[in-house]
This record gives sequence, structure tokens and C-alpha cells, in this order.
Amino acid sequence: MKKAILKDAQRAAAKRSLLDFICYVWDRPEPFIVGQHTIAICEAIDKAVEAYERGESAFYRIMVPYRHGKSLIASLMFPAYFLGRCAGRNPDLILSGYGFQLVESFSKDVQRILNSPAYQEVFPGVFPARGSSSSNRWQVEGSTGRVVAQGLGGAITGSGGDAIVVDDFIKSRSEARSETFRRNIWECFQNDIMTRRAPASIVLVVATPWHIADLHGMIAAQMEKDPNFPRFETLRFGATAPDGSRLFPERFSEQWYLEQYATLGKFASAMLDCNPVQEGGNRFQCEIGKNIHIHDSLADFPQGRYVRAWDLASSSKERDKDDPDETVGLLGTVTTDYQDIGGGARVKRQSLWIKDCVACHSEAPARNALIQRTAAKDGQSGIPQYIEAFGAYKDAYTTLRDLLKGICVVRQSRLPGDKSAKASPLEPIFEAGNVHIMRGAWNKAFIDQFRAFPDGAHDDYVDPAAIVFDAFKVRSGVVDPNA
Repeated sequence: MKKAILKDAQRAAAKRSLLDFICYVWDRPEPFIVGQHTIAICEAIDKAVEAYERGESAFYRIMVPYRHGKSLIASLMFPAYFLGRCAGRNPDLILSGYGFQLVESFSKDVQRILNSPAYQEVFPGVFPARGSSSSNRWQVEGSTGRVVAQGLGGAITGSGGDAIVVDDFIKSRSEARSETFRRNIWECFQNDIMTRRAPASIVLVVATPWHIADLHGMIAAQMEKDPNFPRFETLRFGATAPDGSRLFPERFSEQWYLEQYATLGKFASAMLDCNPVQEGGNRFQCEIGKNIHIHDSLADFPQGRYVRAWDLASSSKERDKDDPDETVGLLGTVTTDYQDIGGGARVKRQSLWIKDCVACHSEAPARNALIQRTAAKDGQSGIPQYIEAFGAYKDAYTTLRDLLKGICVVRQSRLPGDKSAKASPLEPIFEAGNVHIMRGAWNKAFIDQFRAFPDGAHDDYVDPAAIVFDAFKVRSGVVDPNA
């Protein structure tokens, strides 16, 4: 009796929850492993289905590293669940991706799930129409809706989409590097996919990002450009969290992650951390151990004067975009030594040392509170705070100056020129291998932004590093000690 009651409860839950549905119909020999991202994706899709049932549309960009189960959830289980839960609405479903064979295999798996005994217990009578032999165009028995599986660029004319899933829109790095290919994918998405939407619809774009201007990036850019473009919510799951924890330890060991990072090298930022960077920056040489040295002890850092430099992000444009800027405060110093080059002349050599970082994605009140707390701590050591004081940040500087009165010294930063000119004095420091940073969760963002500069999406760590360097008024070049 207890088993029957439990079974009834599980079946009832499977009708209203995608995650419970997956667990109920799972029939593979290996166990279904649930991670934090699995739960979050399923909950987001549940919200999308609820919105659809209310007559509203929902749009999601879902970014997950490879081998973490994104296609299983979005392209196999969700379509089967949607066809059953919303059967009374005779829904049309479109499955798409980089190639026909990929999406056809998804479609066959959806058919297999519908025909399974467990599925029929949850959604009885929902199965592929009798006599339906096609795997790329088929119907549910008794439904006027159709399931269409077609690669991007394939013919879906005449097909509608109550639910549309675009999964893995790029299959190789060579395609990702091709601007022509990326543009073709975008045009297919604009003209062939989004035009097929029903008045109320669900659109899921599910893929590991390959490039800053791939389909994920173009959707984000279009949302920023045009307020009438559908508002895609973003779920981004990097393989490594800021605290160093891994996304899916339930399935993959620490050694697996380390091997993947080592194998991918510079491409790990996109493929594992779902944060692609511009490959062609090349302004700063950022090889760890050669150009940038990461220290495990503060004892390695020089004594003497330090400053805290802030790059502020507070405008609505900066905070509201899909991948918002950060407010970043770097605590650093610059040391100088001299190398004899003969003839009584010496070359001045500078080193940049960054031993602490604080950062946040916050509106001005929370941002100012963070700066105040940090300044109070720094003020005990007499560390001044350098804050940008020009353009949009002139008022922010005045506010912070008043806020920090009596706590610490506040100095204006007015580096001349655009962002490229401001950062240019740091180039020889990186080239010489004289950049030192304390090990921390912020290291990756620091290195990625310098590596991508000036073409990357962010320079939140570049600006304060340039301010630290300028605060010591160092200049490179040959110094005549007799001058």
C-alpha cells in the first residue's frame, strides 16, 4: 500500500515538474545524476511552461559546459514533457541545431520516450501517431500539432513553434572563428526560427558558447540594441565557481576538470567557464609563470606604500546588460629597480604588484557601502583610495569623497585618453614578466580581461590596474644617473 501511495505521488509530481518527470521516466542503465545546474535549468523550464499555459512567452539562453547534460534536459526530456503536459493545446514543437543528424537523433529519442511504459503512466495516450515513420516530421496521436526536427538553415517553412529548442548551434572551433558562418547562424535564427513562433511560445537556446559573437552573443547584443527584441533570460553555468568549487562534482572528479582545463588551454574560458573572450586581443602577454606570477603568500609582496584603485560600474546601462560590468577595487603597488646597460646608464624596470581585490555587481548604494567597508579596513594602514573623477563618474567621486571623509585619503584619478591609451603603460610590464598577483578567485577574470583587451567585453580589472600604476608616477625608459 505504501509503495502504491508513493508511486501515485511520484506520478503526480512528474506531471507538474520537469525534474520529477525525468526521474520518473528514466530508463537507462546508468543512474540519472542531478547537479546544481540540473535543478536550476529544470526550474527555469517549469517557469517557462507555466508562462506558456497563461498565454505568455518565455525566452532563455542556457549556457553549460560540454558533457554536463544540457541536451538531455532541453532536447530530449523537455520536448517529451511539453507534449504530454500541454497535449490539450495541440502544441507544435521545433527542434533545431547545427546539423540535421543531430536534431534527428533528438527527435527519435523523444519518440522513444513517448512510447515508454513509464511515460504512458504519466501522460497516457500521448504517443507518436500510428503509421508515422518519419523522425523529422511527425505528430502525436490525435493532435493537430507537429514535431519538426531540422538543422539550422533547413526547411521549416509552414511549421509553427509553441516550443522551439535550438541546441548546439556550432559544432567546431573553425566554424566559431568564421564570421561568415556566425552571421549565417544569426540570420537563420532571425528569419527561420523566430518567425515560426506561436503567439505564446517558449524559445530555448541551449549551447556551450564558443565565441563572444556567436548566437548567444548576438542575442545579447540585439537585446541591448533594440528594446523590442524578445527578452531572453540567461542561465550561465561555468565549470568553476568564484570560490573554486566545481559545477558537477556528482559526475566529474577534480582530476577530470584539471585535465579538461589543461587540454583546452586558452579555449577553456569559453568551453568550460562559458565566458568566451576575444581571441585576438594580444595587447598583453598573459602567460602564467612567465608574464604573470601568482603568489600564495603575502610575505612575497614588497613592503611600502600601497594604493587602492577603483573602477566603478553604476550606470543602468552597465548594470542591466546581460553580462554586466563589475565595480572592482585593486590594492597594489609598484616597485622600481635598475639594470645597468653600460656607459654609466641604467634602465628603469618596474613591477606591478596586486595583493587584494574586491568586486561586486551592485547599484550605487550597495557599491558605495562596499567601498566604505573596504576603505575603513585599508585606512587602518593609511592606504589611499583612488577613484575616477571624470565624465559620468564625477558625481560618484564627489559622493564617495564625502562618504569616506575621516576614514581615509581619497584621491582623484584622471587618466588621459581612451581605455587603450590608459592601459598602454602596462604593456612593457607584462612583456617583461613583472606582474605579480596574490592567488584568489578573482585571478581568472583579471587574466582573461587583460588577455582579451581591448576587444573583450569587459575591462573592469584593466582600468584599476592602470590607475595603480599611474598613482606611483612611474615612467619607463633609460635613466642617466648623472642627470
